Amino acid sequence: MKKTISVLIASIILIMSVLSVNAFAADTPKTDALLNKLETATEVSVTLRAGETRLFGIIPAQISNTIAVKGNNICYQYDAGFLNARIVANDEGIFGYMPILPFFYVKMDYNPIKGADVWSMVLGAADLTQALTRYLRSYEETINGTNYYVEEYDDREFVTSKFYYVGDDLKMLVVSDSSTGSVQYTYFDDISFKVDDSMFTAPAMAFDLSPLLKSFFLSLVMA
Repeated sequence: MKKTISVLIASIILIMSVLSVNAFAADTPKTDALLNKLETATEVSVTLRAGETRLFGIIPAQISNTIAVKGNNICYQYDAGFLNARIVANDEGIFGYMPILPFFYVKMDYNPIKGADVWSMVLGAADLTQALTRYLRSYEETINGTNYYVEEYDDREFVTSKFYYVGDDLKMLVVSDSSTGSVQYTYFDDISFKVDDSMFTAPAMAFDLSPLLKSFFLSLVMA
């Protein structure tokens, strides 16, 4: 569970860093405007995909990841269609459940983020990324019949980041590293600065399985 929470927090910082870019153009780029919203917000939700993958190495699937932060509440949701899971961490504790089976949840005693200022962590990651990137240019590009407005940035060395917009909505990020020849695609399904409180609460009338599971594992140890 410690590893899961570490991955959750790292994912949040990564996504906020993706949104955090510095601009030096006369007109405010769309990506910089997105950053300005983050600086004045107290909540954000990002849903993204990395393209098609294969579950268990066999089943093709479009896996989406949603990371939501509201104050010191954090939610991470993994969605692969029939297989999905949600983990929530806040000052009261950590719990997880499957949205397709909202009848029970499991709560953990250990809480590594208790007392932490999560939103300050998000903004700190944003400020760090601002210092490492620079705006290069903007242009239009058509891909598979869709016309995108593209904003291009680099890290002053090897990495180039291209943000693809339809209107004011960020749809895709393409990151290229000339030192390794790697190219990474990230697709954005939704970016919102309003997050419903239900993202951070257990399902209504759901049963806490934690005591039963603890008793079960204790009985195994004592057997």
